[in-house]
Amino acid sequence: MTLKDVLARIETDFEKKDLPKIQNFIKQPSVSATGEGIQETTNLLMEKIKNLGGENVHLAETMGEEFGHPQVYGELIHDKSKPTILFYSMYDVQPVYPEKWILNDKKIDPFGAEIHEFEWFSGFSGKCLINRGVQNQKGPTLAAFNVFETFQQENGELPVNIIFAIEGEEELGSPHLRTFINEYQEKLKKCTALFFPMFFESYDGSIKFFLGVKGVIEAKMYCRGGEWGGVVGRNLHSSYSGLVQNPIFKLIEALQALKNDNTNEILVPGIMDDPKIVGPSDEDIEVINTLLEQLDFKTWKESMNVRKFREKDEQELIGEKAIIEQLFKPGLSINGIESGYYGEGGMTIIPHEAHANLDIRLPPFQEVEYVKRCYREYIKEKFPMIELNLGAGYGPAKMSPSHPLIQTTAKIYEECNKKPLYYPLLAGSAPFSMFQSILNLPFVFGGLGHGGRAHSPLEYAVLESDNPNVGGIKDFELFIAKLFTRFSY
Repeated sequence: MTLKDVLARIETDFEKKDLPKIQNFIKQPSVSATGEGIQETTNLLMEKIKNLGGENVHLAETMGEEFGHPQVYGELIHDKSKPTILFYSMYDVQPVYPEKWILNDKKIDPFGAEIHEFEWFSGFSGKCLINRGVQNQKGPTLAAFNVFETFQQENGELPVNIIFAIEGEEELGSPHLRTFINEYQEKLKKCTALFFPMFFESYDGSIKFFLGVKGVIEAKMYCRGGEWGGVVGRNLHSSYSGLVQNPIFKLIEALQALKNDNTNEILVPGIMDDPKIVGPSDEDIEVINTLLEQLDFKTWKESMNVRKFREKDEQELIGEKAIIEQLFKPGLSINGIESGYYGEGGMTIIPHEAHANLDIRLPPFQEVEYVKRCYREYIKEKFPMIELNLGAGYGPAKMSPSHPLIQTTAKIYEECNKKPLYYPLLAGSAPFSMFQSILNLPFVFGGLGHGGRAHSPLEYAVLESDNPNVGGIKDFELFIAKLFTRFSY
């Protein structure tokens, strides 16, 4: 059958066949932080790849005796004369506790895969699929599998060969991915490009085409009572606060010493003035200038539920300065602090321990080990009572807008009546740098369809929009069919 026939089949089958498959997949929890549902999800993915005719399908256990979740690996090689695409994605999701999933005053099951009328932005609404992971990243992953199944059923094979590498630790900072790539590099070297599926439409249907990502390191900080002060091993009545120090105050002191949040300046020596940091190139500036012609900062803030950006030199960040601050400067976020009692009523105690979760963002081309060393030395010198645990992390990655892989993808957007708006980077992170550094593999990520609220309550993906400019999951599937056919040229 022709591509036209495949597209027609997707149009016909989406609601009754493809959508239920997506719902069934995202209903299955796969929380990497706790391990909930990991085994069940890997079994589902292996079955999917085998049903496509995949060979050498297995779980790549690369973490030895350490805690970790395996890669789902498989090969779909029909014709060695055709290009081979590395389909990299993730099957793990963020925890839902302690979020409250409430829509129209009713509780929503975070893993119920329910369909609701939903207004995602003022004036933009429609029928949406709501579930943890439907946007990030299980929804687009399974939607792509639906397309592959359609090709297989109608044509007997896909337009390209595919190697699948789907990891279960992306939300943990991909701590074992480098080991996997090193151990499997002879197999992965068969690939000519990496594709990562995402619903890429903005709230209004416009296409944000990100050319790269920042790096990330996950971190945890602990403060416990000990020789420095504080109570050891148990909480203490707060009436002793005149004599006994509190780990919470000490942890807060250490956190404040890491960053001036008013100015976004990292206070750890060597971070802001790292000579490895490459600010926006001439090519980046050209991309930014084009971006600024169309970017409405007021609407951008509204889409994030933010009323004001931070200030620099007593002025709110807007324009080119805002883009550069977001994408080309080091970052640090405190994700959460936990200690003591914070339930109903009161409990007068001095806690014996406190801890915080953080993430460190790396701009181009700051190096992971250098950043780790700077943080470790600073905390050890200034706060010896603080235990700092740094995750594996990975560096930033970038592609040029002129690269053939980027241009090919852009042409498919244009064929779908979407003009992509390039961004130099995504402020978030994905481990593309490992594939670049080890395999010299170009990458592209994206797709049609709008979704949002990743890592937040009521994560959603559009099925049918009241606004014809905004695409849904079916549009994503149509895009994937066109893109993978183009990859075969």
